[in-house]
Amino acid sequence: MSSEYQRRSFSNGNLDLSYVEWGSSESPPMVLLHGLQDCARSWDVFSRAMSGEYRVISLDSRGHGCSDFPVSSGLGSGYRFVDYVSDITALIDNLGLEEPILVGHSAGGRYAFSYASLNPQNVRALVVVDIDPDSVNQSSSGMFDRYMNESDEWPSLDKVVERIRSRQHASSETMLNHQAEVMTKPAGNEGIRVWRRDRRVIEDYERPDLWKEWVSIAVPTVIIRGRQSDLLTHQTAVQMREKLSGSLLAELEGGGHWFYQESPGAFESTVRWFLSTLRN
Repeated sequence: MSSEYQRRSFSNGNLDLSYVEWGSSESPPMVLLHGLQDCARSWDVFSRAMSGEYRVISLDSRGHGCSDFPVSSGLGSGYRFVDYVSDITALIDNLGLEEPILVGHSAGGRYAFSYASLNPQNVRALVVVDIDPDSVNQSSSGMFDRYMNESDEWPSLDKVVERIRSRQHASSETMLNHQAEVMTKPAGNEGIRVWRRDRRVIEDYERPDLWKEWVSIAVPTVIIRGRQSDLLTHQTAVQMREKLSGSLLAELEGGGHWFYQESPGAFESTVRWFLSTLRN
């Protein structure tokens, strides 16, 4: 996979933010936004699949992957919700992207649809993957408890694979190994791995109520939910579709919250179906 993308960066204020780019710069742009603790290369399988038709740009969110970790200041930790949304603005402005398709998973989905609600003229369409607009999510709270109580270090890559398997039971061994490799980095010479993220992204995470932003979205939107997800429930997904006129909902068998990694073929097909509706 590594030979088919280019790693580049841009600045937002005093931060250098990293992204990986697939496909031709002449193709229509598609921006991918990962979830908390993941990274730009978590999207590699989907990025490669779409790179024949799109200029696929996958961002390492601040404090993740190869992007800078902000330093706390009088303006806050640097991990406010508005900071993440500002990174989308900076990415689109710095790269001169014209009406990109935004694809966001989990926290990345919240940043994506918040940006789209404020800047409909800048967005062609929106793909929201397994996330809700609520300020409180019981399943998400349980995940945070686990994140806060686990170490940043793992004794081996195999242990990272086990950890990722515990969250996405339907992923292939190839996918699990890939995610383990790109989401961690070596630490020392004894096989130890550490997360490629700042622990403060968990400690300072903000989850505002975003229903006002959700109902104001004015671009074509699809919600994609894995039926085995307990984070975005069926009831909330239906409520999202009903409250946003014209939006579409796809609930799919074969995975849960990390559906795009657990059933990448079905995820790709669903996104392609949605994009085909834009031409009708």
